[in-house]
Amino acid sequence: MKKRGDEAKSHIRFSDSAYRACGQMTAYASAHHQSQFRVFSFSIFLFGEKGRLLRWDRSGVIYTESFKWLTEPDTLLEFIWRFNFLSDIERGHDTTVASVTDDEAEVALPKLKRYPGLENTKKADLQRFLIHDDRSANEDLGVYITPSAVWDTGGLFGRSTFGYIAYDVTSTNLVYLKDFWRTDLPGIEKEGDIYHKLHDAQVPNISKLGAAGDVPLSPECTATPQFPMANMSGVLAATRDPYVHYRLVLETLGKPLSTFKSTRQLCEVIRDAIVAHSAAYERAQILHRDVSAGNILITEEGTGMLIDWDLSKQVHKGVEEGPRQHSRTGTWQFISISRLREPRYTAHEVSDDLESFFWVLLYE
Repeated sequence: MKKRGDEAKSHIRFSDSAYRACGQMTAYASAHHQSQFRVFSFSIFLFGEKGRLLRWDRSGVIYTESFKWLTEPDTLLEFIWRFNFLSDIERGHDTTVASVTDDEAEVALPKLKRYPGLENTKKADLQRFLIHDDRSANEDLGVYITPSAVWDTGGLFGRSTFGYIAYDVTSTNLVYLKDFWRTDLPGIEKEGDIYHKLHDAQVPNISKLGAAGDVPLSPECTATPQFPMANMSGVLAATRDPYVHYRLVLETLGKPLSTFKSTRQLCEVIRDAIVAHSAAYERAQILHRDVSAGNILITEEGTGMLIDWDLSKQVHKGVEEGPRQHSRTGTWQFISISRLREPRYTAHEVSDDLESFFWVLLYE
């Protein structure tokens, strides 16, 4: 770690205008990634007679030292010249997502339109996702047709989760497709592997898992953590978490918890989620750690289902364990009081999740 010195000063300005410019650039990059399917993106920032080149991904941004683009244009011109020869993948496009064919739209649209909220879906709204299943013995990719996302976290950095109601070309069923960037650190398992453990332990009230795996694209992981981090307090340190692009398919669809028909059903659905949580902890030693209203669904049968196990953790009872990553994540409205007071220095306990269930009940 290095205190602010000549190196940091040459890269960052600490002023109100610099903060505003940083926020503006981040907003533009976020809009870029929200409107296109991207692994990363480049941007050119020109301010007066100076400029910078930037590369954005889900871990952060890599930027050059400032250069005088008006009087010394070689850096800018060489970048544009090189960019012109890059492939779509090298420019950061996610080529595992593409437009659908007429034949694909013809078979997918009738099924998708039956789902509540998707009645007006058109061919122009559709895209085709390719998904690799980590447990498959062959390299064949599953094909899924989806309209626009029904849910997303928003923002540029972090897991950047998108959820889609999808048409499975192989089974011809509707499924839920989850696209996000998983944290790639020791001890943090893939969500698909967690689901397999839960099913092996016969945990009830969870979704059936379909295909799940890292996106088969190079590069599939973020590059920003390979570079020292300069934060706005002038400290340089490599502390950004690395992320890997990941997709999984849940074959059990559910409705939001907010669609409950009565107070009794609300309580029963939350009870079912608690049963899943308890069984996961007792049978598989897995703690969910992100209980929220959005992670409890109502199935077609009217029962509750606990989803989104990507932040869960394998626990060892009686063993005190430290944090696995620099930051803490969760849904603000439902995090336990102790976690809010000491987010960095206290381990997540079963009691924290149980308190979150209580806040969900009050919230709804």
